[in-house]
Amino acid sequence: MSERLTESGRRLGRRPFLLSAAALGVAACSSSDDKASSTTTTTSTTTTGAEAASTTSAVSGESAGLRTSLPERGDGPLRVVIDTDAANEIDDQFALALALLAPERLKIEAITAAPFAFGNYLSSLLAVQEQRGGGPLTPFESLAVSMGADQIRALEDASGPAEGMNASLAEIERVVAAAAPASRPQVIAGSESYLPGPTEPVPSAAADFIVEAANSSDEPLYVAVLGAPTNVASALLMDPSIGEKLVVIFVAGFPSASTQVDESFNLLQDLDASRVLFEKCPNLLYIPGYQVAEVLTVSLPEIERYVAGRGAMGDLLAELFAAKVGSGAAESPGARRVMWDMAPIAWLIDPSWVSTTVAPRGQIGTDHRWSPIDGEMVEAYQINDVSVYSDLFARLAGS
Repeated sequence: MSERLTESGRRLGRRPFLLSAAALGVAACSSSDDKASSTTTTTSTTTTGAEAASTTSAVSGESAGLRTSLPERGDGPLRVVIDTDAANEIDDQFALALALLAPERLKIEAITAAPFAFGNYLSSLLAVQEQRGGGPLTPFESLAVSMGADQIRALEDASGPAEGMNASLAEIERVVAAAAPASRPQVIAGSESYLPGPTEPVPSAAADFIVEAANSSDEPLYVAVLGAPTNVASALLMDPSIGEKLVVIFVAGFPSASTQVDESFNLLQDLDASRVLFEKCPNLLYIPGYQVAEVLTVSLPEIERYVAGRGAMGDLLAELFAAKVGSGAAESPGARRVMWDMAPIAWLIDPSWVSTTVAPRGQIGTDHRWSPIDGEMVEAYQINDVSVYSDLFARLAGS
């Protein structure tokens, strides 16, 4: 998921790219959302997975008859697969650390590498903006327009989803090595391309594993999707029967009731895969990044106090954070960074930290706007960030 720094209550850009501004030939993109991040969150009434289990509905089209229900949790750890574009941003590593340090809650059977590529994303934004014509641009549409089609095409040629997936695979290995869990999860390569269409899967070891794991037990398989959902969408297309056996937690985008153009990296990289997820995944928890997961901010002073020096995992996270925020961050009052991808892991560990509601099932159109479709899904609307970070810091201290 994209990240954002806030400084003195002001947002400073929705997505700092891995590639340098010099490589892109553009200045950093910034935005001025009117809602400031906060690290103080009050506890609210929460719809847990057990409460949501009573929710059922039909989904339109080929998905007619699908039911939206999240199973009740047993006493033991959940069976989990984490699908992540870990080389994209540092929130993935924080999410992986939280998960790997919680063996009493999560039995991580595999961590799968998701594809990612910035050129494809920017090309999609540019095409939609051109189709839409006039009107206000989103921050990343502005970036796409400023770069132009030729420069975006050169970026696509230089680095595609295969490179992103392989870089993520290496980064996952690095995080697992630092965490050194007693039970090491499998690390599995994912798709090297996006779906070629809404009905055609992309074969990969990750998709094969998801199908196999879903069919291997009567216990549900929880899949936390922290990037483009290509791997899990391919698994659903390869074997539609696993839909009832999966619980998919997807962090991306704006709330589904939003009317504005959505520019989420996770949502739009592989639009066909995202649409498969919303149309064919019965047990779906959607966690909006903007306005919900973005509350999961942390500052450099907090990292220095509670993360650095807390074992190999703490040192790795502190190193990643310091490199990303740059020098002078500690002297910038209010400067914080969002760790969006921690949200699905937080819900898996303790659903009371993530307030949810039953919402109309949504779908993202080719115009990058949300619209409702028949049926319902579970959607998050608030996160208790204090509980999430307190838990991470305590686990690091005890590691």
